Amino acid sequence: MASLLYRVSLGLGGLALFWAFGMLSANEYGKSAALMATALPGLTGLCLLLRARPAWLSATTLGIIAVFFFDAATKGFLRDYFGLRPNHLLVLQAVFNTNPSEAGEFFRHHWRDLAEASGVFAGLMSVVVMLERRLSHAEAAITPPPMQRRGKFAVAFMLMGFLALHLNPTMAKENPLLYWPIRYLDYQRQLAYAETLQHALERNMAQRTDWRVQYRGPARKTVVWVIGESLNRNNMSLYGYARNTTPMLDSLRSELTVFRDVVSSEPATMASLMKMLTPASLTDPDAWMRQPDLVMLAREAGYRTYWISNQAPNDGWLGLVAKRADERVFINKGLGRGENNVDGNLLPAVDAALASDAPRKLIVVHLLGAHPTYDMRYPATFARFDNANDTVMRDLATQGRSLWVRRLRNEYDNAIAYNDYVVANLIRKTMKATATSDASLLFSSDHAQEVGHTRDHTGQSVADASGYEIPMLVWTRDAIDARKRAMLESRPYQTDQLEHTMLGLLDIDTAYYDASHDVLSDAFSPAPRSINGHAY
Repeated sequence: MASLLYRVSLGLGGLALFWAFGMLSANEYGKSAALMATALPGLTGLCLLLRARPAWLSATTLGIIAVFFFDAATKGFLRDYFGLRPNHLLVLQAVFNTNPSEAGEFFRHHWRDLAEASGVFAGLMSVVVMLERRLSHAEAAITPPPMQRRGKFAVAFMLMGFLALHLNPTMAKENPLLYWPIRYLDYQRQLAYAETLQHALERNMAQRTDWRVQYRGPARKTVVWVIGESLNRNNMSLYGYARNTTPMLDSLRSELTVFRDVVSSEPATMASLMKMLTPASLTDPDAWMRQPDLVMLAREAGYRTYWISNQAPNDGWLGLVAKRADERVFINKGLGRGENNVDGNLLPAVDAALASDAPRKLIVVHLLGAHPTYDMRYPATFARFDNANDTVMRDLATQGRSLWVRRLRNEYDNAIAYNDYVVANLIRKTMKATATSDASLLFSSDHAQEVGHTRDHTGQSVADASGYEIPMLVWTRDAIDARKRAMLESRPYQTDQLEHTMLGLLDIDTAYYDASHDVLSDAFSPAPRSINGHAY
């Protein structure tokens, strides 16, 4: 029993260090400790009970501890990256809505954070291996007596306790061997359920009378919606950033309405787009199950719809929405958002859509923007801030940001500069192609990125405002006077209401349009905003 207790202390002591390093919450530590405190003596005790070779005893000990330590290191990395417990839906969407190509790019971008978590794991395991070898050598020098009845009872009790813990679903989900398989099955069930609901909604499209769709605009109209990716407005000179990252948009400033106080509803692509493209909102997240999305309503109003994307085709829920468009172009032939295909390659497809003779057109352009890995989002000619030594770099150094984060800030700003080139070209092309018809373009990002703004971190951030503060701008054929533009630009807005603004630009009246949520409407009324469940 002393031997078993010693091995349990090794495992629990290591988990305690993961907790001390902030890689496990107290709640996670308690659950993992309860599982380990029953699994380790139960399974290693079984080796002693069966008088297995010492090597089997050591292998069982090290295997169990390694599984728990690896689980703790993984949770610690994900918590540091997302700012959330790893079982949060947003984390599961990011983990499971990926593929080998995108995962490879993720690892390349975040190798430093991965190395830190791996280093903690490797360091603690090395200590455990050393102590286990010392113990096993000491045990090999003596012949242990047969296990007494009390010991057999204790081992059986621990094994039964370990199995009994799994009768509690919450504890079962914390078993490192079951943690990810259970959550993957849950995630797949969610996807299947969502797809079933989407198909059910499509089958109900015949009941269009409930939509009460009416088009009230001119005979010829073009609306372009450019959806950016992972763009933080605080990195754009258009919003006062110290670096000249948006020279082309700056040159168009007098023709643009630049909204200065817009936040995304979510810090991740899928969850955010669901609320941008459909009636779903933070207050009614399930509305998309009951009501038509923007593409459905546009088609019902007589628009020819185009979906032009540099993101992966058939990407979960979003792929279902994209399939509803009359014409679809996906230039990303890789396996995910990690594909090295720059957004400028979308421009010819946009030219073709703008040249179409359809009288009414909705053109959705979905960019890769500044999605990590940042240095894959722009051609070499836009590496403008590599090795920069300017105010931005000096401020980051003063704030204690690491060399790694400072380098990624440079790459991120390069991606912002290239995004400026792409978006400005889309605006100019729309201006030119629609010179004789009514037209408008709205540009917004799905969410933002934390790139050393508030902490030594790069990537998505649920906990920081920098994960939500996005750019949004509008160009319209009809000029807006300076006084009204200033009033519009100061309006606070959150993108879970963006479909109302798009319906307004499309001149569509429907039962699902609310002018008080249309940021361009005279009837607009600011609504409370929140990020990560807290008021913004």
